[in-house]
Amino acid sequence: MNNANTIILGGGLSGLSAAYYLGNQCMVLESEEIPGGLCRSFNRDGFIYDIGGHILFSKDKPLLGEITGWLGENVDRKRRNNQIRYRDRFIKYPFENGLAALDREDIYECLISFLNRPELTPKNLEEWCYARFGEGIAEKYLIPYNRKIWKRDLKELSLLWVDRIPDPSREDIVKSALGIETEGYTHQLNYFYPKHGGIEALIHSLSDRLENIQTGFRVKKITRKTAEWEISDGKRSIAGKRIISTIPIFGLIDSLENVPEEVRSALEKLQYNSLIVVMIGLNHEGLKGKTAIYIPDPSILAHRVCFLKEFSSSNAPEGKSHLIAEITVPSGDPLLDSDDSKLVERVAADLKEICGCSKDDIIASEVKKIQYAYVVYDLEYEKNTKIIYDYLDSLGIYYAGRFGSFKYINMDACVKMAKDLVGRL
Repeated sequence: MNNANTIILGGGLSGLSAAYYLGNQCMVLESEEIPGGLCRSFNRDGFIYDIGGHILFSKDKPLLGEITGWLGENVDRKRRNNQIRYRDRFIKYPFENGLAALDREDIYECLISFLNRPELTPKNLEEWCYARFGEGIAEKYLIPYNRKIWKRDLKELSLLWVDRIPDPSREDIVKSALGIETEGYTHQLNYFYPKHGGIEALIHSLSDRLENIQTGFRVKKITRKTAEWEISDGKRSIAGKRIISTIPIFGLIDSLENVPEEVRSALEKLQYNSLIVVMIGLNHEGLKGKTAIYIPDPSILAHRVCFLKEFSSSNAPEGKSHLIAEITVPSGDPLLDSDDSKLVERVAADLKEICGCSKDDIIASEVKKIQYAYVVYDLEYEKNTKIIYDYLDSLGIYYAGRFGSFKYINMDACVKMAKDLVGRL
């Protein structure tokens, strides 16, 4: 049996960040053969793509500087050009910053309803959309897009994550309606991305700094001994004085013994979405200019399309370009069992007009299905997560990361959470 002072479960960005800040007095246990978690890149016939549109940005500039510093010379600063496909046209992203591109009647509806928003205290996400943006912007974009990405009635979702949505002033909305340039999400207007290797290059830059990473170790059983924890994958056992878990909370709880029924019941009520990523490589460089397109139209399968060669020219062969279409589904959705070739065919047909994605131009394709992708903040989220994490606190088990702490957070927040946890320890 191997021993370490601290055992870190999971070798994604959160787990490796925690190990980096702890130094070499720890061991990382990763279930896959390659570390990365959601911060993974894949190469299909020379087309490199990620699990979704991963970019590096943060309001915390010192932290951002530290993260990009891990990449050394292998990083570029880029400028975002995200757009929304609304009916038959492209609108600047976020929607409220591109109102002038709408028809005049739509502009009027968005502006007048924003200026005359209902005075109410919202209790769910749908009410919040109306209260914050008014009927026009809510019904034309925010509500249909959020229904599409969350796959739920917005009345069933809480407000715990709405601080991630821009909060434009009255002046900015009026400027937008008049065609005066405004910006939302200014902290990600300029972003960073690796020059080579996709977003997984960040993982390699971290893992190269670490000594103790065991891959192929899928945690199955965690047992508390007198003064230490014992973690087993059924074949090997690792002992340590302390556990930091960044693996999905479902796997962690399932590996523990004598878990109270109240905790297991709360765990069963947690909601999340899985993700299907469809990559399509084309025999031309037509997918240029835009970074990503957001698509609220429910008849189109994908909610977002990212153009990875805009992130880095090395992500596709010379003279070629590619896209990834992101499709969220609730856990257990039949679409997760769909034939990959059928998914590619459907996505290509959906995006033919929007992206110029002709079937005859497709020279490469691949589908990845990710079980744990988006944490869903339903109305019972706070109650259920408190039961679970109070229990882990009582055991002295620490946790971090998107699915380790069950929070809908970006890459910078994952690193910060790991850094802050190590600081407290």
